[in-house]
This record gives sequence, C-alpha cells and structure tokens, in this order.
Amino acid sequence: MKKFRPQSGFVVQAYRFALDPNAVQEAALRSHCGAARAAYNWAVGWVTASWWQRAAEESYDIGEAGLTAWRPWSLPSLRKAFNEAKRADRRFADWWEENSKEACNTGLANAAAAFDNCSRSKIRTP
Repeated sequence: MKKFRPQSGFVVQAYRFALDPNAVQEAALRSHCGAARAAYNWAVGWVTASWWQRAAEESYDIGEAGLTAWRPWSLPSLRKAFNEAKRADRRFADWWEENSKEACNTGLANAAAAFDNCSRSKIRTP
C-alpha cells in the first residue's frame, strides 16, 4: 500500500472521536455488528458448501458436467442470495428487520473481498 504524503506546504489534520453510547445505543451497535458478522458467516458457508460438495463429487469420479455448479461470490450475487435466505432461515427471522440493511451488506462485502483475495492468491496475481 502506498504511503500518503501531503504536498509541500499543506497541513494534514486528523480528529479522533470517542464513542460513549448509552445502554440502548450500545445494544443497537452490538446488534448491527452481529448482523454484519452473521451475514459474513452465512456467505462463507453458502459459497464453501458448493466447494465441499464438488470435492466430494470429484472423489466419486463424477465428470465436470455432473458436478454441482459453483456458487458465485460477487457482492450482487451474495446480496441476492442472502435476501432470499434471510426470510426463510429461522436464524435470521427474529432480528434481521431490526438492523440496517447496510450492516448485513458490510458483512457480505467483506466476504466477497475475502473470496476475491483468496482467488487471486491461488493464481498468484498481486
């Protein structure tokens, strides 16, 4: 990563803010963080399930045409699949409506980035 260097004569100023939430705000923060983590874990499980299924099928000498299809891990694909799953999956039924959709989207975006990084590392591209 390239290090930031300000132009000559410019001043860079930063601010640090401390969060001091009350009990209700803290519960909401924790819920949103949990939603992001739950969406991330769901995405990792959903994508890797097809990987493990394909590995099992390959061990039985099933040809490429007969293997389970790869599940896409792009953010739009994950978002579409998660939106279908969150209404049907009882793990999400009680709380997903209480959180911002952006909390879940953050988890899905992080999962998509992790899969992209993993894919790039296997083909040795920077």
